[in-house]
Amino acid sequence: MRKFFVLLLLATSCSPIYVPTTRNVPLFREQGEFQGSVYITTGFEAQLAYALTDHVAAIGNANFFKYHVDNQNYDRKNSFAEAGLGFYNVTRKYRTELFVGYGQGQGTNFESYYFFTQSFGQKALVATGKMNRIFVQPSIGTNNRKFNLAITARFSFVDYTEFSSSDNDPNYAVVTVRPDEKPHLFLEPSLTGKVPLAGNLQGIFQLGLNTPLPNDAYFDYVPVQFSVGIQLNTGSLRTRVY
Repeated sequence: MRKFFVLLLLATSCSPIYVPTTRNVPLFREQGEFQGSVYITTGFEAQLAYALTDHVAAIGNANFFKYHVDNQNYDRKNSFAEAGLGFYNVTRKYRTELFVGYGQGQGTNFESYYFFTQSFGQKALVATGKMNRIFVQPSIGTNNRKFNLAITARFSFVDYTEFSSSDNDPNYAVVTVRPDEKPHLFLEPSLTGKVPLAGNLQGIFQLGLNTPLPNDAYFDYVPVQFSVGIQLNTGSLRTRVY
């Protein structure tokens, strides 16, 4: 499992500090449905979703990873949590939904940042960045009893509010900088598949892309994500499929 996790990290980027969450795509059918999911992705992730009414729903996500990088002798890590509220609708063949939300988190990586040049010189160093994100997430998916697919186009406004570093040297004081940068827009489309396993358990997979608009982000990010997980869905045994 550890080797698989590390391979996922290496396959996506060298040392990204921005690690988007897996898109939470519940595809609800009716009021009262609850979903709880766990994923292996660029780290480990948990998701919750609940249909408050026949058209209004809430979602929440949290992801985390940590592992030691031997050649730079530091712990690369990332943690992030977010919540959203949205609207969904069901027809005979399709389900549509639109969520908006907000989240906060931080990450540590090894990278060169221009705003640390005055303190440590122009070089790559270990730094921790704190960020917040606002997202708008529309989706459309099928409405079948068995296998379902959903296409999502998430738009995220990513704002790193501060970075801290001591160049990974205990002899240096920690320097904290607030970058003079505006929030960066990311287009984060994905394809999500869900298939029944047993009872109210479903298997889930998702392929996602992350692209800054314009393509000039000053921080590194995960460009491609593949997530696989399992979901408890209380609505899968009492569905309103036409």
